[in-house]
Order: sequence, then C-alpha cells, then structure tokens
Amino acid sequence: MKPTHHSREHNPLLPVVIFLLINTLMLDGVILWLIQSRGSVLGTTSVDTCPSACIARINQVAGRTSTTGVKEYFVPLGSGTNATDEWTDVAGASALVDTTAYGKLKKVTFEATVSQPVSSQKIWVRLYNATDKHPVWYSEVTTDNAGPILLTSAAITLDTGNKLYQVQMKTQLKGLTNLTQSRIHIATY
Repeated sequence: MKPTHHSREHNPLLPVVIFLLINTLMLDGVILWLIQSRGSVLGTTSVDTCPSACIARINQVAGRTSTTGVKEYFVPLGSGTNATDEWTDVAGASALVDTTAYGKLKKVTFEATVSQPVSSQKIWVRLYNATDKHPVWYSEVTTDNAGPILLTSAAITLDTGNKLYQVQMKTQLKGLTNLTQSRIHIATY
C-alpha cells in the first residue's frame, strides 16, 4: 500500500470570507464611533424638537393662531335648533368665558353658521350674557338665506370676568332653523 499524501487544496472562498469579516468589523467600528460622537442613532436632539411651523399647526388645530404678535382664540359655543319667533336659548350652545385669562383684547366677534330647510323666513342669532342677564351688544346677526351660511357680528365687548355666554335665536315664521356651529372669536395683543 502506498502512503496517501494529503494535499492541501486551496479553498477559493477563504479570501472572500476573510475580506467580508474584516469589512464588517471595520463598518461596525465606524458606526460605533458615530453613535458615541453624536449621542444618538437618529441624529442630534435639542430642546426645540418641534419647529415653529409645527407649533403653528398645533395651535391652529387647537383653535389658537399667532401672527405678528396677535393671538387668536376660538371659544366653541355649540349647535342646536330653533323654531320660535321669540328670543330663545339654544340648548347646549353656551360657554363660560373668563376675559381676564386672555390678556389685552384687540377684537372680539361672535360667529354662527345657520341653515334652514326653506329660505322663506328671516333668522336672528345673538349672544346673551346669562350671568348678568343681558344681550351682548352688537352680537346680533341675521339672514334670510337658506344656507348654510357663516354669520359674523361686528366687534363686541365681553363683560369683565368669568361669565356664561349663551346663544339665542328666533325666526320670523317659527320655521325650523339649524345652528350648525357657533363660537366667540377672540384676538389679543
């Protein structure tokens, strides 16, 4: 019997595996160095994580907008229906408003969106100070349009302090009228 020689055959994949192993270790080292030097995988962080455009959009959705130092607030009052020819409270369409919480008032208006099935009658809507028991002066708005239509009052003055403001409506012919939304628009300096 002849002795067998084990010849070592050269494996062509061995250099590729070694190359990939070294490359992976180098990339891991670079990534680890970047993480340690920057402090975060996702990038640097700061106190202002929400840019001003983001904050403006949040305020807009929340009912507050700010332009050149003027701040605007929208106080929702609610919705409802009416079918009387006398001033009547719209059930559920009210809100407590504390004017001292808004700082210096620039302009306040009352806004209401109304509609009626048939535009054969006149509709009146106003804001009523239920705390002090009087209409809010210059808040009355009117239309004879079928709508829906947004009605905006002239500038109004809210009484100082925490007051309950109630929406009131009346119609010309006691026809059903819908108040789809109502709010107080407050602009401050």
